[in-house]
Amino acid sequence: MTQLRVKYSGCGHWNRVPVNKIFLEQTSPEPKVQVLVSMYEPLETSKCEKCGKIIEPKEFICIKNG
Repeated sequence: MTQLRVKYSGCGHWNRVPVNKIFLEQTSPEPKVQVLVSMYEPLETSKCEKCGKIIEPKEFICIKNG
């Protein structure tokens, strides 16, 4: 278990959410190449430290470089 900093869209505050890091396999055009994408699975609901609203873990979190 690790802590991931997530920006809450309601107020813009950065919160720490407990997550598990998992790897999902994606298809690739090359048959001998294995592509793994790291994703984060939220473990529990938490409250925003600034506004107090509930942050619900609805889906996996993927971090992409911009």
